[in-house]
Amino acid sequence: MKNKLNTGITRLALGASMCAALAACGGGGSNNSSASNPADNTPTVTTSGTAAIGAPIVGGAVSLKCASGATASATTGSDGSWTVSLKSTDYPCAVRVADGQANGTALASPLHSVAIASGTTNITPLTDLEVGVLGKGDPETWFNGAKNGDLAGAITSGNLADALTKLQTSLSTLPGKPSLPDNFNPLTSSFKAEKGDTGDNLLESYGAALTAAGLSQSDAALKTASGTALTQQAYAATAYTTGLSYQQDPVSIQIGSSVNLDGTFGIAIADPNRGQYTAKAKIDADGNVTSFTDAGKFTAVVSLLGNRVGQLCTANGVGGVAAGQPGQYAYVSSDLTEVIDPNELNGQKFYEYEDCTQSGTSVFANGAATFTDKDGSQDTPISNIAQAFTADGLADTKNHSVEHAKAYKYTANGITKYVYITVNSTTTPSTNEDPLLFDIDTKYITIGLSQ
Repeated sequence: MKNKLNTGITRLALGASMCAALAACGGGGSNNSSASNPADNTPTVTTSGTAAIGAPIVGGAVSLKCASGATASATTGSDGSWTVSLKSTDYPCAVRVADGQANGTALASPLHSVAIASGTTNITPLTDLEVGVLGKGDPETWFNGAKNGDLAGAITSGNLADALTKLQTSLSTLPGKPSLPDNFNPLTSSFKAEKGDTGDNLLESYGAALTAAGLSQSDAALKTASGTALTQQAYAATAYTTGLSYQQDPVSIQIGSSVNLDGTFGIAIADPNRGQYTAKAKIDADGNVTSFTDAGKFTAVVSLLGNRVGQLCTANGVGGVAAGQPGQYAYVSSDLTEVIDPNELNGQKFYEYEDCTQSGTSVFANGAATFTDKDGSQDTPISNIAQAFTADGLADTKNHSVEHAKAYKYTANGITKYVYITVNSTTTPSTNEDPLLFDIDTKYITIGLSQ
């Protein structure tokens, strides 16, 4: 206010008048403010969305700069939600969230988005990449320097479509090649920042992939804007693991690896139940992982067939073969073909691995499978092994467990190799005090590679 007022009554009257003219005055967690023209009688409209990184951004400061010169602000709630009110004539707007926390940790750097009109506008690392494309560089630099007249020319339907395409291309160069769910637009599709939500799962996968690639969010934004790949080569695979409670079916998740721009090899897993796992590793001339340079939460690895199949072990759970490194994930690359009829495995002998250690061999013959351990002890043949490859799995009532299996094959240079993966799950509660632990003999994962 330019004029000083000398009475409390006058100040109160003017404050009430201004509050009615503005889009909003304080209140709740949104704390909106707007510089729209008070004489404009255009009805107000609402823009709202979710600010998240795979977890909600809580207490984040949301700022909007609009083409009309209007500004607005809000504070994100415990679920990452935020809301502001503007005039329909104020759009388009540039959007930023800064500060706040996610997973109890301060937000590392501001994230950006845009609102072409009222409705849903999310603020995530993915929208930040799109803003990098719109601004042709660093999103924060563009947001800080953008003038009112710049916004209408930059935030158009055509430019947003181009930014979305470049985002998808950029994601495909990260470990696991994260992709947008059907009909999901990171900017405008409503989602919840909670486990199990499709949009949240994508952000989890992106976060793990970015870490494995050794890139910061700013690095990724600049490279996406310039059309530069985020890794030298990215790979995708499906990993299988046990559920977190008894009677839970095996869990399959998308995981990835990559040869990074700095020459390192990255591994990324975003497990919806157990959280993110990332590591850096060395690979040999055949592409197999030989050791970790930064193991993260992993304790051991088996990598076969040019890393097209393998097993990753952690310190969690109980190991049947190597107690210090129980197998947690068995993975198979997307370039293998699933074997639908397990009878195709007849006549094949496999090296079997459990807990990232070769545990013995298995032979498939006449629809049965026979396992022989490293000491030469042979188990009773499983005559109905085909049942393990069905949706119900192969029940072992004596040991209170059920085994699920899948088989794959890969052909190169005229040679076909077969692979199987088994996930054995407990069907009764553990007697251990921890309800998430399993019976020690009936929870394990194995992989086999034909000789």
